[in-house]
Amino acid sequence: MQKKDLEEMDPEARRYFDTLPASLREQLMQSGVKMTTREQLESYCVNVLRQHGNGIRL
Repeated sequence: MQKKDLEEMDPEARRYFDTLPASLREQLMQSGVKMTTREQLESYCVNVLRQHGNGIRL
């Protein structure tokens, strides 16, 4: 995900993104994956939490 992708997000996705912990937002930005909907963001976050379990630092 790049900064320009934030501008292309639908409003609901952007509001959701803005509520995420800073570490997860940073991880999304570094992922390189383009996400424009809340559903895409939620799916990504669920997968991250599954992979890292309780060890993720949010």
